[in-house]
Amino acid sequence: MLLEFWPDYGSGPLWTEDGKAADLSSLGLSDELAEQLTVWNSRYAEDKVPIEGSGDSAWLGEGVSLLRRTRNALGSDFHVVVTEPWWGEDLT
Repeated sequence: MLLEFWPDYGSGPLWTEDGKAADLSSLGLSDELAEQLTVWNSRYAEDKVPIEGSGDSAWLGEGVSLLRRTRNALGSDFHVVVTEPWWGEDLT
């Protein structure tokens, strides 16, 4: 299953292929990781990402760590993609 990692106001940070917020509790993530993702996503604001400025390096770093941990927890049944370079991946 394909999921996109993208924080947003309210829902997120994992989204299904049809653009709906993934239900973290149904993915098999630990309660602890699901809670950490929810809390981290709840702190999202446009100035956190480096679109018009440097963003919030601590918040972004936490997101990179959560992305890595989420991929490890989900295993090979899920492919978690990103569409922005600040998650530490080469998108070319």
